[in-house]
Amino acid sequence: MEYIAVAAIAVFAVTLFLMIKRPRGLRLGYAAGIGAVASLLLGTVSLGQAATSFLTIWDAALAFLGIVALSVVLDAMGFFKWAALRVVKMARGSGLRLYFYVTLLTAAVSILFANDSAVLILIPIVLEIVTCLNIDSKGKLAYLFSAGLIADTAAMPLITSNPINILSADFFHYTFVDHLIFMGPIAIATITSSLLIVYLFFRKKIPKAYNMEAADELTQGKPVISPVLLRVCFATLAAVDVGYVLTSLNRFPVSIVICSGALLLGAVYGFTLKRDDSVSGQKKGLTGLARDINWDILLFMLSIFIVVQGLETVGITNLLASALDASSKLPSALGIFAPSMVVTVGASFMNNWPMTILGLLSIQHIGATGTQLTSLIFSNIIGNNLGPHFFPLGSLAILMWMETMRRKGVNISLKQYLKVGAVVSIAEVAVASLVLYAELSAGFKLF
Repeated sequence: MEYIAVAAIAVFAVTLFLMIKRPRGLRLGYAAGIGAVASLLLGTVSLGQAATSFLTIWDAALAFLGIVALSVVLDAMGFFKWAALRVVKMARGSGLRLYFYVTLLTAAVSILFANDSAVLILIPIVLEIVTCLNIDSKGKLAYLFSAGLIADTAAMPLITSNPINILSADFFHYTFVDHLIFMGPIAIATITSSLLIVYLFFRKKIPKAYNMEAADELTQGKPVISPVLLRVCFATLAAVDVGYVLTSLNRFPVSIVICSGALLLGAVYGFTLKRDDSVSGQKKGLTGLARDINWDILLFMLSIFIVVQGLETVGITNLLASALDASSKLPSALGIFAPSMVVTVGASFMNNWPMTILGLLSIQHIGATGTQLTSLIFSNIIGNNLGPHFFPLGSLAILMWMETMRRKGVNISLKQYLKVGAVVSIAEVAVASLVLYAELSAGFKLF
């Protein structure tokens, strides 16, 4: 047992190092895959446990792949750039209005297409726009910080807003509607509070006005997406949202809906590209779109689950279960805030994906029922959705946000980030805990 314990902890530590440092550009899936293979070879996880991991994770992994694919197609069509330019037009020269509109657009993209898609696709567009509007470097930070943090914050109200939400719903067998009832009000409260807190940090740096001539140059000329394709995009998104509810209520995997939507929109894009010249966005072709999809996410999600199962074997989940159980029994709202903060600390320094899995396994180990089970499930979601941007290592979306900024010439130091991110994270967890406490006090529960 001593050998197994040392091996499991060593494999987890090395896997986490590879995930964060990515030596020689090692892909995330390969980093986690190395850990999974090591777990099997060293005997910290059995083949039976690995098979169980696949059955647990496949819906979340496939759904996230579908979300990324849908986002890639919409981006190629010009949908996201159209939305960003609409925001510039609506702001009518006001830097403050532009700040709020950009933040709300980022939140909407994160809710519908997950936080990683918002960071990878929308943030570069926001940066391009604020640069074209001649907003200075300090002003840029206001927009970029708000968009980056809100992208991570907003990934809560829908099961599909974040793959960890899908994983939790699949693990405990509750529906899309169940999740929305609890996390919808929490998302509204946290997005609003985050927007205001980031504004307070950057209020003196947000320009009062921006160059309207530059804005006109951006919004005039050939449309970035044709009216026909725009209607198809909206119709597809509406159909996908309806499908989420119907499949969830009937206990069908949510991945079926999102992958169907991605395939449909991809087919429309490919057909339109061949038939005429109405695609105003990127003319990549289906092969080019396929290259833009992060295929190794499937390997990553399965592999990290296997690695974390090794920690369960040596009793790490027992320790976490004890901490969550004890903290959840504190009086009033502390019984939600405390376990959420336990998860927040873990997610901030080990990344939220392994922490989500550890949390789920620990909650299962506790054997809680009724209100306590509901409280622990959503405390785990709160801690792993909002807690990770306390420290950049906690969230892959924040790591990608910082890397995207660095490649575009905007360097954000750790000190600069912590000054804002740590405060926003703790405040969000506190607000979310209060809302969840109010919901539970009103008699809401899952089971």
